[in-house]
Amino acid sequence: MLQGIRAIIFDFDGVLVDSEPLHEWAIRETVRPLGWTFTTERFFAEIVGRGDENAFRKIAEWNGERVDEERVAAQLRVKWGLMGQGIDAEKFTIQPGAVELVRAAKRRGPVAVCSGSVRETVGTMLERIGVRDVLDALVCGDDVPRMKPAPDGYLLAAKTLGVEPGECLAIEDTPTGIRAGKSAGMRVVGVCHTYPREKLHEADVVVERIGEIRL
Repeated sequence: MLQGIRAIIFDFDGVLVDSEPLHEWAIRETVRPLGWTFTTERFFAEIVGRGDENAFRKIAEWNGERVDEERVAAQLRVKWGLMGQGIDAEKFTIQPGAVELVRAAKRRGPVAVCSGSVRETVGTMLERIGVRDVLDALVCGDDVPRMKPAPDGYLLAAKTLGVEPGECLAIEDTPTGIRAGKSAGMRVVGVCHTYPREKLHEADVVVERIGEIRL
């Protein structure tokens, strides 16, 4: 699997940290004053891994409303502010074995994180878990024009690392993220932190937990 691989690129939410409950809480608190509701099941099925802008459009649609760009931007600002509160309250946990794998990957070659979340929140959590200084590149949702499943983030990460996409291994936990990595021309390992194995069938290899990956 690692033959010809020069760099390893990690997704963040779900892969390195269990932060989806944090994102769900922040989004739910953002729309609560509007009377909008959604189920956790629908959140994971249609929002996780697809970017915050999509989240607010989807939730509006589920509640019989539509939102324009200005309103989405306002909701995003509220959500990002709540994310800071949630991080301070430690509403996320580190995936077992994640930090150790990032450090092992760094000993092997260039390492990056490619996330659909905004840089401010991703950078803060990376610092909290102690791997921000390990990374050679960090690409976030506010760095690219298109979110996953578009390959933009992964292509930018490879370019920043100075390696060809085909020389990169991406580690993902969602079907959307796996498609992004594959579309970029990378090999992909799927980890079953967020979705069951059958949902990650497009990955080259699927493991139950990130701690099972050996370099």
